[in-house]
Amino acid sequence: MRTPLLQRDLCNNPRSDKRGYRDLLSGGDSPASQGGDCCRRVVFALALSIATLLGAQQPEAALAPAAARKVSLSLDTGYRFVSDVAGSRETYRSVVNLGEGPKLFGADFGLEDATSRWLNRLSVSAHSWGGDPYNTLRVEAEKKGAYRFTSDYRNIAYYNFLPSFANPGLENGVVLNQRSFDVRRRYGNVELELYPNRRFVPYLIYSHDSGSGSGITPFFTNGNEFPVATLLRDQTNHFRGGLRMEFRRYHITLEQGGAAFKDDQHNWTRDKNLGNRTTPIFGQQLFLTDLEQAYGVRGNNLYSKAILTAAPVNWLNFYGQFLYSRPTSEVNYTDNSRGLFYLGATRFFNGMDTLLGSEAKLPRSAASAGVELRPHRRLRILEVWSTDRFHNAGSALLAEQFLFATSPAQTQQSFTLTRLALNYNRQQVDLLFDLTKKLTLRGGHRYEWGNASVPPSFLTTAQGAGEIRRHVGIAGLSYRPLAKLTANIDYEGSPGDRSYFRTSLQNYHRLKARVRWQARASLTIGGSFSMLDNRNPARNIDYEFRTRSAGATIEWRPQEARRFSILAEYSRSTLLSDIRFLEPQNLQPVQSLYKDNANTGTALVRVSPLKSKLNPYMELGGALFTSTGTRPTDYWQPLGRINCPVTKAVTGYAEWRWYEMSQPFFAMEGFRTHHLIIGLRINPWEKQP
Repeated sequence: MRTPLLQRDLCNNPRSDKRGYRDLLSGGDSPASQGGDCCRRVVFALALSIATLLGAQQPEAALAPAAARKVSLSLDTGYRFVSDVAGSRETYRSVVNLGEGPKLFGADFGLEDATSRWLNRLSVSAHSWGGDPYNTLRVEAEKKGAYRFTSDYRNIAYYNFLPSFANPGLENGVVLNQRSFDVRRRYGNVELELYPNRRFVPYLIYSHDSGSGSGITPFFTNGNEFPVATLLRDQTNHFRGGLRMEFRRYHITLEQGGAAFKDDQHNWTRDKNLGNRTTPIFGQQLFLTDLEQAYGVRGNNLYSKAILTAAPVNWLNFYGQFLYSRPTSEVNYTDNSRGLFYLGATRFFNGMDTLLGSEAKLPRSAASAGVELRPHRRLRILEVWSTDRFHNAGSALLAEQFLFATSPAQTQQSFTLTRLALNYNRQQVDLLFDLTKKLTLRGGHRYEWGNASVPPSFLTTAQGAGEIRRHVGIAGLSYRPLAKLTANIDYEGSPGDRSYFRTSLQNYHRLKARVRWQARASLTIGGSFSMLDNRNPARNIDYEFRTRSAGATIEWRPQEARRFSILAEYSRSTLLSDIRFLEPQNLQPVQSLYKDNANTGTALVRVSPLKSKLNPYMELGGALFTSTGTRPTDYWQPLGRINCPVTKAVTGYAEWRWYEMSQPFFAMEGFRTHHLIIGLRINPWEKQP
């Protein structure tokens, strides 16, 4: 048995001086090393001690052959330079939002050790750190036959302040998005499986989702809306655990879970605010001088879920799922407002204090099942059924106090009970028949039915009711005339009957077609087409929606793209939406018409002008979007990139991008800027040490 390296005199032992890097990790002797200083041997010893802790505690396992241990590491880091943004910086942040400074574009670490007692595989990956709006971190660890651990983290910066959106004062030169947000969302997920790939697999999962930030939102009163500052904060914690039972012919999953969430919003102002209404009401100009408004929602949910998949015989597959949950929620709302407000008729008041409390329960049961039959080698029958049923039982207590300038305050209280009930069902059958070895036909039918009962709205005191009835025909084919040529067409259509919402699919036709041709080993050509026509001819709706899209792609990579390659995509799309709605100011019917004709393209040409084993190259290309219609927009993003390998493990690169956006009808939303990135890609360990 060898003496552990840490027990030797690292600075004086001649045998240690003859150890190379590989032999220090493996524990063997090698004449490859021609000596080394003491610090170098100490670093190697520390690396060996870490490997020993991850592995077995016996010296023999710690000094296992290097072939049993593999380490990989890669880094992509650099600095992004951003020129001054010309035009609207708010639009730039809403669309691009990439900042200047040092960046970690990507980092990946991997460790595999078949001899370790506690850990056989570890991988860590991180992307887009250093102030970019979307950061990710993922960790995976596994000990074969014992456990599998996975952790994900995402950090998203969401900024939305398009000056023309939700802006009633735009025609008067006011640049204020009244539904703007500057928030950050964080999402984390941790999952642990015990005894993976065995018959009984217990698992635990925890997810956390939170958001916080600021923005602008309107405070609504009769006859006017007042945009005010707002603070937003929400959080959800989700726990679940269960047991997967996996056998040769069937699999069963039993899961129990729960979630708790909260959502808070605070709106306020201390300045005089005239709101969106610029004209007086009965000679009085409405205004807001002071506001404190807040609401908080608290809720929790417990649920149980069971899943079964089975293949009792070779020609039959089956799956089924059932879910039962009982969420509850509580809402508390307060507002204290001062100013001059309109109550109705010819009455005005100077302030209002409101207090609202409510609670609700929403029991829900959902189930789905499916069967796949193969009665003949050329025929498959797929049957799917699902149902979703829930209702709520809630109560609310509202107290309002109106402050009048010429009379005492008046107080109103109300106690209401509301009920929402929804039942939805769906059944679909598909037949797939191989007419020949090259042609597969598909035919099917879908039926959706259900009903809903909703509480009264502010426009009516009657209980609302809805019903859905929809028959859908399904057809398709898959054609493979050549080994490297495939084509697929899918169609579905419905004559229309009843639907829940004004913009739901009613009388519609939908078609999708795709073709892919591998013309040569280095050349791939593809094409696609899709369309949707939807109509709701009801007299008070008269809704029409049409969209078309056609595109083509080409990928040419001669000689495995070592010297030259091209990747290009182009699509042409059109959209039309036409519907009547009630204008909020006076509840009169008006038409909403939106048209868009767009061209979208991307291209990237890669050229390697020098013959070298390191294969330096440069890339030119970019992306574009142009549209005409109701809101014409032009967006350009050309790019150029130079990749210069220094060694097999180190590559330097430089990248330039140009971002430009313009809108003829909303010139204030245009922007343009240059981005320059100088970076290094480092991959010191491509193979086992």
